[in-house]
Amino acid sequence: MNGKENILNAWIMVEHLSEGDINVRDQSLKMFENLENEDYYTLLLNQIKKKKFNQYQKGGVVLYFEIFKFEEVVSVLRKKYHLEPTDEDIRVGDKFSFALCFDKNLNLCDEMTFLTISAYIRWHKEIVSRNVFREYEAKFKLMISQLFEEEDDKKSGFNKAIRELLTRYNVEIQNCRMQIVNNIETDATNLHSFFVDDLEKAKLIRTENLGSYLLGKRGKRINLDSKNDSVNFNPDAFCDILQPKYYPIARFPSNTEFSLSLMQQVAVNLSIGYDNKQIRSVNGPPGTGKTTLLKDIFAELVVEQAFDIANLSKKVIKGNANTIYYENASIGELPTLITEKGIMVASSNNSAVQNIVNEIPLIKDIDKKLVEELKAADYFTRISNSKLSTKWIEEGGKKKPQLIMEDIPGEDKFWGLFSLEGGKADNMANIITSLNHIVEYLDKEYISDDDVYEEFIKLYNFVDNKKEQMQIYVVKREEYKAYCKCLEQLKYSYLSDREMREKSLGELIAECKEYGDKLCADIERLQKYQRDIEERKATNERNRQSLEICIQSLREQKPFFLAPRKAKREYKTRLEEINQQLLECVNESNEITKEKGRGEHSLQELQNEHETLMCKQQREQLEFDKWVTKQEEKISIVEHQCAVYKKELDGKMIKNLDMNLEYEELQESNPWFDEEYRIAQSKLFILALRVRKQFLYENRKNIKAATIIWNKQDEYLNQKHIIVAAWNWINMAIPVISSTFASFSRMCKNIDAEMLGHLFIDEAGQALPQASVGAIFRSKHVMVVGDPLQIKPVLTLDSNVLNMLGEHFEVSKRYLSNTVSTQTLVDEISQYGFYKGHDDWIGIPLWVHRRCKYPMFTISNKISYDGLMVQGKPGDGKAEWYDIGGTANNKYVKEQGEFLVQKIKEMIQENPKIIDKNEKDIIYVITPFSNVAYHLTQVLKQIHFTRYDEHGKPTNVGTIHTFQGKEAPIVFLVLGADKNSSGAASWAVREPNMMNVAATRAKEEFYVIGDKSLYLKCDVAKDTYKIIEQYKKSI
Repeated sequence: MNGKENILNAWIMVEHLSEGDINVRDQSLKMFENLENEDYYTLLLNQIKKKKFNQYQKGGVVLYFEIFKFEEVVSVLRKKYHLEPTDEDIRVGDKFSFALCFDKNLNLCDEMTFLTISAYIRWHKEIVSRNVFREYEAKFKLMISQLFEEEDDKKSGFNKAIRELLTRYNVEIQNCRMQIVNNIETDATNLHSFFVDDLEKAKLIRTENLGSYLLGKRGKRINLDSKNDSVNFNPDAFCDILQPKYYPIARFPSNTEFSLSLMQQVAVNLSIGYDNKQIRSVNGPPGTGKTTLLKDIFAELVVEQAFDIANLSKKVIKGNANTIYYENASIGELPTLITEKGIMVASSNNSAVQNIVNEIPLIKDIDKKLVEELKAADYFTRISNSKLSTKWIEEGGKKKPQLIMEDIPGEDKFWGLFSLEGGKADNMANIITSLNHIVEYLDKEYISDDDVYEEFIKLYNFVDNKKEQMQIYVVKREEYKAYCKCLEQLKYSYLSDREMREKSLGELIAECKEYGDKLCADIERLQKYQRDIEERKATNERNRQSLEICIQSLREQKPFFLAPRKAKREYKTRLEEINQQLLECVNESNEITKEKGRGEHSLQELQNEHETLMCKQQREQLEFDKWVTKQEEKISIVEHQCAVYKKELDGKMIKNLDMNLEYEELQESNPWFDEEYRIAQSKLFILALRVRKQFLYENRKNIKAATIIWNKQDEYLNQKHIIVAAWNWINMAIPVISSTFASFSRMCKNIDAEMLGHLFIDEAGQALPQASVGAIFRSKHVMVVGDPLQIKPVLTLDSNVLNMLGEHFEVSKRYLSNTVSTQTLVDEISQYGFYKGHDDWIGIPLWVHRRCKYPMFTISNKISYDGLMVQGKPGDGKAEWYDIGGTANNKYVKEQGEFLVQKIKEMIQENPKIIDKNEKDIIYVITPFSNVAYHLTQVLKQIHFTRYDEHGKPTNVGTIHTFQGKEAPIVFLVLGADKNSSGAASWAVREPNMMNVAATRAKEEFYVIGDKSLYLKCDVAKDTYKIIEQYKKSI
């Protein structure tokens, strides 16, 4: 499931089903009128002769056979695979079965024979594999070639072949068309899909960007949630990304009073090298400044290119033997360091492509303080404001081109030739013509400005030093915050530890006192006991001495020998008594001595214990005092350091990053740098243009070589590096080149993988995922910008058919559904983004809206963005829901059209500029349904309201899909439908996308025309109506 080849094959099938579109109302497509006797040859030859092709033109004719409704193919698929129809407003137009191409002499261009896969499905009633179809197509082409083989009578053979085809495939000639084209090789545009070749190439290409895009490879996601009350609040990510060192050194010279919003700056910082990710997305709701941030990124890349150029040791880039393109002439190859910063803008939306390249060089958007300096830099200002052309003149018998530059009356509109639309052959021809004018100007008028390199480096270093100084400030500020935090922690820790230690010490002292008192009492008792022993000992000693005296005295009275026996007996008895008493006294004395010894030992033990206790108490007190001193010294050191940092930082008037600001204030903020820095950045960009111009002057031979090579690419197919070298010089001269995806592959057909620098995909939410594959694998760096909550890609297949194709090719809805786009796929792999809801991951979000007044802003914010957008352009507008119903004819309600005409008539009476074709659009009329758009175009045409472009397409009336990226003061949303088409009505407002786009096209006034009873059953419409009514009551 979801293997690379499966995905690509599924997309290839979808593209094949898109092939063969034909608009039968196209005036360049002719019916076979005035056909006589089935003489197709003469009819076609006469049509070709009317074009008066010269010998150099590759004119010819395309024949389209068997035109049918694509709905027939969809019906086949529904019947075959048991699919239910849906209420989606799918663009199902007409198809042709096959097309044959002939040169201006009606020779078959057999390599251009084209068979549509839609015809195969219509004929065979089944989906066909790519290989089977190729085999079938090869046999078909062979059959065609054989039919138109040269015969002696070319006219007869040609007519016979056409009749054979009509008969074989049962085709009426009225159901065929012919188209005379100026270049048969490039102008047969409705044949093959623009993307199939690149999708086939992608199967063999291995690049990191392509692998990530197709297979969803991604790293750890970093949620850029800036709401400080969110559980996912991630301030550390912002603090890191928004360090000054990651800010650009340059900016586009728009109004320097204003900085980017917070999320715009995050997107810019991430895109210019914060990390090594080469593919990312920006998710921008309407009016949030997607183009503004792109301008700043472009400015940064241009300045970095100028820095690389200024540091080249040799400014003239010389070719070599490997880059010879003509005889001994060779083209120089720009260093990779420079080319990888090239800029390409691509989109599926033609208006987006044109808007970007037309908007960037507008003088009116430049800061008034810098306009004159920018004009003085003169990045080919006159060329950018002139009508350029080439005229072939004859000189010396040879034709040579003469460049013509016609001044356009009025004030200059553009400040320079900074951006042009490429892609289509005509656009590339215009770019080549512009380059030829550049070369002529550099050769004949430009005065060399060698000193500009040194001047640029000087200013670059000045601005870079400001960045470095701000980074130093931020580092010191962070260090100060770290010291303050450390101080706070130290104090807290000190106080809590001191309290704990004091408590512990107090408990110890109390314990010591209690135990000490006990010891003292025991000592006193023992001391008293010792005194008692001493008294007893003294008494015993006195008794002993008395007894010894008695014995001595008794001995002196010892009876003599002849003394009476009684006297002797009494003497002996008495002596024995006294001796016994003396013995007892001695024994008592010994016992007293022992008792004294024991008492003295116990006393000593108690005294020692008491002394130990006192020592412990003193030691603990000393340790506590030492700890207090050490902690207070440590706190004092940090306090001093904080004071030093505070003194150094206090004098600086710098707006710091404060992630604790209220959400709205935070989103509109941008830290660190002031207007002085923004002016310096802008001046650096202007100086970079002068560097670029001088570098082009020194390499004008390379530019000339690039124009020659580009126009003759077929001669260098074995030397594609020469074509790449030519492209790089073209992109050096024109810094920003845009293209639709439809033209991108053809423009870059000879440019291989990762040969382009930076690719920016605009309105990526509208881009089919397969459309961007070729652009992505050719680019080293990719940023997609868009909003999946606006208009989804325009499909020719409904969701049930897409689901069936997904099952057939084993591909999930992630790659094949009515919601998948380039934006959704790159959102999925973007490392930096935002979770909307539980698991809906989007790219880097932009939140500050600066287009619509209330209540349009409120409607969009409520139904699509969960209230996360911030109003950057406060002010009161107007809004109303007009409850108009009626019977619908294919969703068109006549009563709604009549009501709209009347309202616009009234507005025209008040403001005639509404229908002044020289004025910008004041009113847009928008509807979800193509048939409603068609009828509104017709009824509004009657009051001269409808405007048309050069191709005859309405520009101020249309479906919602045609208005994404545009804005006007007033918007009418005509919903159409009735109860019989309630499914279609539900489809239009089931999801918020269409209402979101419609409301946010209106800068000042928004009016809904629709049947409330039909639409207010859906939450989106209900919320819109509720907001309008609440707003009306509040003003």
